[in-house]
Order: sequence, then C-alpha cells, then structure tokens
Amino acid sequence: MGRKLKKYVVVDLETTGNQASRDDRIIQFAATIVEGKQIVETFSTFINPLKPVPPFIQELTSITPDDLKDAPLFEDVAETILALLDNTIFVAHNVNFDWTFLQKEMRRVGLSIPKMKLIDTVELARILYPSVDSYKLQDLADEFGFIHENPHQADSDALVTAELFIKCVEKLEGLPVAVIRKMTTIAQPLKTHLPELFFEIEMKKDRLAETLPDKWLIHRGLVIRRKQIRKPIYQTKGKLDFPESTAEKLALFKRAGAPLYARSGQFDMMNIVFQAMKEKSHALIEAGTGIGKSLGYFLPAIYFAKQKELPVIISTYTNLLQTQLYEKDVPLLSKLTGFDIQATLLKGRDHYLNLFKFEQLLYESDPQYDVVVTKLKLLIWLTETETGDIDEVNLSSGGELFWNRMKHTGWYLSEKKDPWIDFDFYKFSLEQARHADLVIVNHALLLSDHFSGRNLLPDYSFAVIDEAHHFAESARKQKSFYLSYRKVKYFMNQLGTLEKYSLLSRLEMVFPGEESLYDLDIAQVKLNEAADELFSLLHARILANQSSKKELVLIENKTNVHFDSELLYAGQNVLVLFREIEEHIGILLQKGKQEEGELKEAETVFIEEVYSFLLDWKRMRKDFEDLLQEKEQMMTVSLLADKNGALASLRIVGTLMEVERALQEDFFSQKKSVILTSATLSIHHDFSYIKKALGLEKSALIEAQIPSPFDYEENARILIPQDMPQIKGTPVADYAKALADYLSDVAVCTKGRMLVLFTATDMLRETLRFMKEKEELLEYMILAQGVSTGSPARLTKQFQLFEKAILLGTTSFWEGIDIPGEKLSCLAIVRLPFKPLDDPYTKAQIALRKERGENAFQTYSLPEAVLRFKQGFGRLIRRETDRGIILVFDNRMDTTKFGKSFLNSIPNVPTKRGEKAMILKELSDFFDTESS
Repeated sequence: MGRKLKKYVVVDLETTGNQASRDDRIIQFAATIVEGKQIVETFSTFINPLKPVPPFIQELTSITPDDLKDAPLFEDVAETILALLDNTIFVAHNVNFDWTFLQKEMRRVGLSIPKMKLIDTVELARILYPSVDSYKLQDLADEFGFIHENPHQADSDALVTAELFIKCVEKLEGLPVAVIRKMTTIAQPLKTHLPELFFEIEMKKDRLAETLPDKWLIHRGLVIRRKQIRKPIYQTKGKLDFPESTAEKLALFKRAGAPLYARSGQFDMMNIVFQAMKEKSHALIEAGTGIGKSLGYFLPAIYFAKQKELPVIISTYTNLLQTQLYEKDVPLLSKLTGFDIQATLLKGRDHYLNLFKFEQLLYESDPQYDVVVTKLKLLIWLTETETGDIDEVNLSSGGELFWNRMKHTGWYLSEKKDPWIDFDFYKFSLEQARHADLVIVNHALLLSDHFSGRNLLPDYSFAVIDEAHHFAESARKQKSFYLSYRKVKYFMNQLGTLEKYSLLSRLEMVFPGEESLYDLDIAQVKLNEAADELFSLLHARILANQSSKKELVLIENKTNVHFDSELLYAGQNVLVLFREIEEHIGILLQKGKQEEGELKEAETVFIEEVYSFLLDWKRMRKDFEDLLQEKEQMMTVSLLADKNGALASLRIVGTLMEVERALQEDFFSQKKSVILTSATLSIHHDFSYIKKALGLEKSALIEAQIPSPFDYEENARILIPQDMPQIKGTPVADYAKALADYLSDVAVCTKGRMLVLFTATDMLRETLRFMKEKEELLEYMILAQGVSTGSPARLTKQFQLFEKAILLGTTSFWEGIDIPGEKLSCLAIVRLPFKPLDDPYTKAQIALRKERGENAFQTYSLPEAVLRFKQGFGRLIRRETDRGIILVFDNRMDTTKFGKSFLNSIPNVPTKRGEKAMILKELSDFFDTESS
C-alpha cells in the first residue's frame, strides 16, 4: 500500500483593506488543492462584505459592487472553507496576511480554524530563487512564464501561487542531498513548515542514494558549481585582419545570423576606434542614440586584442551596465568574429563571497530571520554561481548587513590557511582577468585600482571608457570623502564592548587577558563620547542655520567658513582615538599572525573578519584625516541633514572640485590609447567642455561626432507650452497644480505612455498629489520615483506592464532607462536641468570660476544642464520605428539666448510653441497620423 500524499491548500484572499485588526472584510476567497505536485481541485467565491469597497481596491482587483451584491455572506461559506482546510498544510503568498485575516473572520462568525502548518511562497521563493529581482506574485509569474489571467483576483492568484509552490518543490527535489541536509539544520529557527518540508525531502533523497552530477563538486560538506579558467586562444578560426571595408563588415553580420542592422555610423565608429588603438591615440567619440555604440567599440577592441595578444579594458559606469555588456555583447561578438573570446567581468573584491568565512558562519546558530534566510539563499546560490559575485543575489537590508561578515577582503594570514583557496571566487576572477582578451570593469574599480596603485587589473595600455560623461565624476568620487553619524555609530556598535558577541568580546575569547584588549575597550568608550560630542556640535550648527534646507558649507575651497576652533578640537580628539583603536587592533592581529599555526579554523576565520573590519576602519579614519587636514585648493566640505535636522541624519561630504590634473597626469599620460565614448559629450557640436573636465585640453585627440540614424524630423516633435505660469516666483503648490492640469489633459490625449522628468522632488510630489485627484486619470497607473516602491529599473518595468501608465521621475530617470516602442510616446520635461544654486558643490564650483574671472554660467552651469538635457531627450526615441512628442514646460528654452544651446545640441526636431488648445491639437494630429 503506497504512502498517502500530503495535501496542501493554497489560499488567496481579496479584501476591502489590508488591516485584519480593523473592520476590513474578505470580498473573495479562493483555494487550490495540491497533492503530489498536482493541482487536484479549485474553489472560488465572491463574498458580500456588507460594506462599500474602496475605489482603489476596485481598481486593483477589478472586482465591482455588482460582483458582490448577490454574493454569499462570509458566514454562508465559512463551513465550506473549513472543510477545504481540513487535514491540509496552509500555503499562501505572504502567508501571515491570509492566515491572520481568515482566522479573524472565522472568529467573527463564531468559528475557529484548527492549528495548521503554514508555508509562505514568498519566503520559499526568496530562498530558492536568490537571483530573482522581485518576489511579488505578478513578477514571479512573469519570471517563470505562468499564465496569470487576472492579477489581484483571488482565483487567479491562488492558481499561480499553487504553480509557484509546485515549481519550488520540484527545484528542492532536484538539489543534491548535501545541500538539503544543510538547509534542514539552518532552517530550524523559521516559524513555518519549511524546516519539516526540507527534512522530508532530505529523507526521501537519502533513500534514493543519488550520485552528484558533474556540474557540481562537494568540498567540506558544501556543494558548489564547477568552474574552469579559460586562457585566450590567439590561433582562431576567424581571420585576424580587422574588417575595414563595409563589405567585410556586412559579411560578418551575415555570418552571425543575428538580427543586426547595417548602420554606416556604427561602421565608422568601428574604424575610428581601431585607428586610434593602432596609432596609439586617445579618442573622443560621441555616438548618437541608435548607433549601436557597444558593438562599435567591442568589435575593433577584440581584433586589436587578438592581433597584439594583449588585454583591452572596457569600462562602464555601473555594475548593471557591466553585466549587460558581458551577457549581451560578448556572445554576439563571438558569433560575429568566430573567435574564441576570453572576456571576464571584474569587480572590487568585496563583491565576492569568501567561502571560508561563509562555511564557518553556517556553524553559528544565529536565529535572526534575515540571517537564516540569507544563509539558505546562499546555499542555493552556490549551486548556481560561477562568479561568487553578490550582485547576482537579491539580498534584504538585513542580508546586506550580514554580507559584511562574509565578503572578501583578501588574506591577512597565509593563503595556505584557507582550505577553500583552490575554489576562491576572488582569486578565480583575478586569474580570469590575467588571461582575458577583454576585461569589463566599472569606472570606480578602474580609477580606484589606478589611483591606489593596487594593480588588481592586468597590466594594460589600451582601454575603452563607455558612458564617458561620467568618468570625471567617478574620478572625483575616488578623491572625495563621505562621513555620517550612522556610519560611525554602525562601526562603533560592530566593535562593541567586552560584552557577549561583539568583536571585542570575541577577541577576548581568542586572546584572553591581552593588555591591548583593555586599552581597546577604554578607547572605544572614549571614542563613543568624542564622536557624540563632535556630531552634537555639528548638529547645533546646522540647527542654527537660517536656511530652510538643512545643509551648511563647512569649507569652500580653501576658505574656512564654519569650521571653528571648537569643531577642530573635537574633530582632532576623534581622530586621535580612531588611530589609537586602529593601533590596538593591529597589535592583536599581529599576535594572531605570530600564533597562526596554533589557531583553530573558526579562529582563523575570525582573524580574517577582524582584518576586514580594520580595512573598513582605516578607510573611515582616512576620511576623518581628509576632513581635518589642510585642504587642497579645490576641495569643498558640506554638512547635510534630513529636513527635520535629526542628529542621526548628519552627513559630512568632502568633494574634490577638479580632477583634470589627476586624470591627465595619473591616467591618460600613462596609457597608449583610451577611447572615450557616450551619446552626450558635445555642446553645440563642440567637445571643449568635456575635454577640459577630463584634463584632455592639451592632448592630441581623435574627435568624432557620429549622428543618430533615427529620423527625428519625421518621428518626433518638441512642443513648448506658452500659457504656463513662470516657474520662478510661483509657489510650488500653485505651479504643481497648473502642471497637473496640463499633464492630465496630455495624458488623455496620449493614453498615458508618458514619462515626466523633474529636477526637484518636492515639485514631483506636489504634482503627483494633484494628479491623483483627477477623475480623468482614475484608470491610469501613476508611478512616481520616491513614492511608489521599487528601484528605477523596477518602476520602469511596472510602467511597461500597464496599458495606461504615467511615470514621474527625478535624477536617475534622466538617463539609463530604455523604454522602446509605443509604451513611451510622450516625454515631458518640467524644467531645464540646471543644478540648484544652493547645492553646496554647485555653489563652490560657481564661486571658484568667479574667483578666476570666468563666466560661471557659461563655463559650468549651462554645459552641465545641456549634457543632462541631452540625456533626458535620449529617453524618447530608442528604436528606428519609435515616434513621440517632447513637451518642454520651461519656456526659457524659447525665450532666452542660452535656450538655443539646448536646441542646437540635439538632433533637428520640428519645434512648435503655443497655448494648451494648440498643444493638444498638435498631439492629437501627431498620434492620429500614427494610427492611420
């Protein structure tokens, strides 16, 4: 007789609100029964709540009062629901909500649910799919291709949750038993049924006695994915001669069989990049939107790397862009050339997992929820990752804190003490970089490696800098500093006292009775007091500041403004104690090195953890030194706080004003050929501003502007409303109301599909408030940065999911987002993107230029705004077939001399001005043409 299969009831509720403790009611109940990984039964019913359903719930669920008026009351179906739950395990997506709400409703009608085992599919998915961006049900359905006909209706949600649960169980059953065994032990503190589920699968797999597939290996009880160092092959199947002619390039494209378009601009860019490398020249190339910029430099770079048998560095602005280049462009490059391309993606070492630290942390029985879930996630991730790069993992904020204990920081003790050295991810990534044709990095790593002299990157003389308009800014960040009250307090708490579990108490366990420990304990008490005194003085200064904005320039260039003797004394006291603590920790670490042979494994890992802490501590001490020592000519130091001026929000930001000399002398002069490219490098077809910012004014350069292939004259229009109030002098609320009225009318015309770019958060929030009150926009999804939850990437994805959507964004939406096709048909620019004059860094830059007798507006404010405007403009037309309207509400574009700089720096687009009636007619005519 076979074993009886367990029965799972997958439940979803729709309710009048999310507060079970209040008077909210269930309006729909659905259950899907799962046995043996099969869906065997479904049940769903609407429920009359005997109260109005709020409009936002109706909008979210598409459940109307008509659906509910003849539906049964909860007490009419309560017994049926209890029968469905009988002898089952209760599963839901965010189980606490559904379970708590159902219990409350049962109690209300005089019934009770017997105690049940619970499984949360959010928790399960977080553990088993560590790299997924979002664990919302709709996003998981998209990720796994589940059909989700009616999101936010209980029957559809319950069915998708059941499919998700089955997929998770199948993944669990496909994992090696060694992984499940570890998970069973670690999961014990979880309050749900998961530890029991893991144990059942472990027992089942034990009975099957499976062999470990070749893709995995097991070391010291941990299962990891196999990886292999690949060395460059210079004898390749493809010809090594660079395809200079158009015919040769077309032949490559044809052979690749990829959906590539022959673009003469892209081919020109390829030739210029190859020429610059061959002639050992630096180059500035502005490549208009649609050129295919990345392939424009990748193709010549790989031919050059193969011909010369040396690496070419490819650097871009962010980790995300790095990954996109590696995953999208490198495989395409292999297809095109026929080469066996060795490309590697390299990041700073603290992006990589230290396996020895992680193994030892698994033995710690920390019951904190985020710690338990992070350990489980990483066990799964280790069976999948070949890089060990934590950017692949979606960590919670608690998980990120826990990550600090297992991130890689190199080795303090001998590498031989690390039993994982042969499998080390960081070492592997460095080895890959040493053997690569192309090494893909980000600007921060490239510049920190260069300025610090660490030499993590292979020796190189040729580099491509993509997103080059950010290169000077990235260099400035490397030469600047950032301190905050929270940061200092976080490290002080990590150090702790000689009480249980702190760094100090664990040092006491390894080095009992050491004199330095007691000196360290006294020093950290003193430092806590000294840091509080310093930040209290700073806090008093910022509260005394008359400005409504909570910021204060402490030092502007060399002029000491607010850093008086009292602050200097308090700061020096903090710095002395920082150095003292650093010295004591160094003594203890040295003792650890001397006793290296006698240390247990857990003690060895702990010494490495203390070393990691010391490295972070040294960086913070260096920031305090930079704050207190006599400043370089071009440094500004600002004190900032949140609007309420809370002590905990205090930040001290030191910014180097100019990096031209550092870049010229320490970087460009040491390289044979650096290609700098971006879609936004010129102003009015001139590179002077960017050349000065990069320190390339006096360098011999190849300069090229390659225009976009898109037909802007046919496919785009710029419309400038002339009946809006003047933004300057009009109260924010009044202007936002007028803007919301205008945008609402435009949105109806364009059926949403609109991105609105702001330069100020308060204006965005006010405009959103008024738009939410508009009846004509009730059926529109309005998403707003800083208000709607999610990163810019997540908000962009949500915007594309809805038929009628409006997206309001600030800083990060002016560049980097890609919404091709009809999903984005209207771009509204509220104000020309000049940096605010009260921003401390902007204020200091203007003062510096005035001091030199320059026109600060012409040499700084205007060029920066034009480059930003060009980035924003580039959001609209992303493909050859895209069409759209750009609305510029700032009439300075049209009424001032400098306004021409904006129009002259973008492609030729027909521009019209007028009052609202004319603007709306132009919009209607444009989109009517599109549909006809």
